[in-house]
Amino acid sequence: MKNLITVIALFFTFTIGAFAQDSKKEDPKILAKRELHSLTKIIDLDNSVAIGLNDLLIYKHETVNRFPEKKEEVAATIENKLKSTFTAEQFLKIKNNKVLFEDLLY
Repeated sequence: MKNLITVIALFFTFTIGAFAQDSKKEDPKILAKRELHSLTKIIDLDNSVAIGLNDLLIYKHETVNRFPEKKEEVAATIENKLKSTFTAEQFLKIKNNKVLFEDLLY
């Protein structure tokens, strides 16, 4: 009987530990919103562009979470989308802010 209780206690201990590790990953929507907010501090965005970029950033986080090996491919896609969305001046502003640019890509 004591062995059974010990096994059940160990089972719940490991189960709780596994759930705690899963909860440490942040929600892609929250991460995307945070990056978009940082971007709006540098460049004014209209509503449709903001919605499109938010969806793109959510896609980035979901894809990188599932497939970490595709990180570089996703970063190249994001960079191309940013180039095509913004004017050359706006893109240069983003690129000159190294921290923001890295956050947006990775």
